[in-house]
Amino acid sequence: MWRRISGKLGRFAADDQGVTALLFGILLVPLLLGIGLSIDYSRALRAKQHLGNALDSAALAVGSWVDLTESEIAAKAQSFFDANFTPGGLGSPSALSVSFTDGVISISATSSVQTTFMQLAGISEVTVGAFTEVTLNEKKIELVMVLDNTGSMGWSGKLTALKNASNALLDVMIPDGGSGTSEDVRIGLVPFAAAVNIGSDKLNSGWIDVSAQSSIAGEDFQPGTNVLDLYDQIQNAAWNGCVRARPVPFDTQDTPPAGGDTLWPPYFAPDEPDFYSYSNRYADDSGYSGGTYDYDARQRYTGKYNSLTISGTSDGPDFNCRTPTVTPMTNVRASVATAIDQMVATGYTVIPAGLAWGWRLISPEAPFSEGVAYDDEDTIKAIVLLTDGQNMVSGGMGTHNRSQYSAYGFAQAGRLGATNGSQAEQVLNDKTAALCTNIKAKEIRLYTITFQVSSGSTQDLMRDCATDPSMYYNSPSNGELESIFQDIAKGLSDLRISK
Repeated sequence: MWRRISGKLGRFAADDQGVTALLFGILLVPLLLGIGLSIDYSRALRAKQHLGNALDSAALAVGSWVDLTESEIAAKAQSFFDANFTPGGLGSPSALSVSFTDGVISISATSSVQTTFMQLAGISEVTVGAFTEVTLNEKKIELVMVLDNTGSMGWSGKLTALKNASNALLDVMIPDGGSGTSEDVRIGLVPFAAAVNIGSDKLNSGWIDVSAQSSIAGEDFQPGTNVLDLYDQIQNAAWNGCVRARPVPFDTQDTPPAGGDTLWPPYFAPDEPDFYSYSNRYADDSGYSGGTYDYDARQRYTGKYNSLTISGTSDGPDFNCRTPTVTPMTNVRASVATAIDQMVATGYTVIPAGLAWGWRLISPEAPFSEGVAYDDEDTIKAIVLLTDGQNMVSGGMGTHNRSQYSAYGFAQAGRLGATNGSQAEQVLNDKTAALCTNIKAKEIRLYTITFQVSSGSTQDLMRDCATDPSMYYNSPSNGELESIFQDIAKGLSDLRISK
């Protein structure tokens, strides 16, 4: 009996399975606590990152406004933070602490994160914090406004609204008072209709085709005709500074003028035949001796300009281009304000003509070379393009010209890839899109506005044209236009996160 009992006690003493279970039970609690601590710690790290991202967004957004008081900065920062911080288990944030000193916006906040496993150690929550600073970049701004000055802008007070909005932008960019100039901002203006007026003082600049070198020189007359000679024959009209679009591919490029097709031919809308269906009749065709209904030959006849005096009620060779001259980029407020005030509403819409010259004003290349190099890291380049209508040249479709005259001539000449005005308008849309692509490739910020435009295709064109869909504004009312221009101006201040 004793031997049996003694053997069983020996086997029990030698059995280590119970010890393993006992040891595992003893170690299980700290093991689970360690895993729980890592989970809670990971959640706290995610909460801290989320808090920091929301602070960064708030700081960048609030810095886009200028001339705000400290209380306004704090209120806007809190609003943007609230919009970007979604709790979802990532903590309960405190109110922001915001300060603004010497051009630096500093924002900090904390967030309380509820624990799960750490409660076993008596810790029910942990607090994480984040801090960010945004320094207002001392970058310079180059801005060109490309603004529709066509006849429809004269309806329903739209031109007045455009002038008010343009002045509102000017108020933000170069505030009134002081010297009336800015060390950091330069603004240019391109009023456009069917063509653009770059200024009659540019005749001998080397940019203008004064000797009919371009392949399109004289395309509306006999080969070799220099339209400047026709201006010389007219008694009461001279070249006003409007130019034709250059031949493909230079019409959508920023190539500097260097002779031939890189020059800009002077604009000269021909006198059209003396028949009712033609819009621009300002010279008597009586000297023409060809066939009565040979409309093209009658229009090309140049003898009618000899000693011509154009009636004050007639249009003339500047038909569809009576806009004021462009204003090259300047830091003088008064120069831009005067140019805005001089805008008028006349003519048809050819968007690529205006946009191309907006690019040329901001470009570092000739003809206008006020712009700094494209890769200048200290300068922001931006263009604001506004139109109140679609590309439109089809007013003369019932004539042999098949369109109205514009920077691209008549549709019948085939320069728009079509001999029909409505088809040519699609080509103008394609040229607009090509220009937008080329401009954005130079990292120029492109803002677009369709001003009370009902055409869905034009809205789509302008939306795609903008650097980002958020930089496109669709059909604002007269009253809304001013706030849009102000928003664009305020958003042009470039910021970077410094900490």
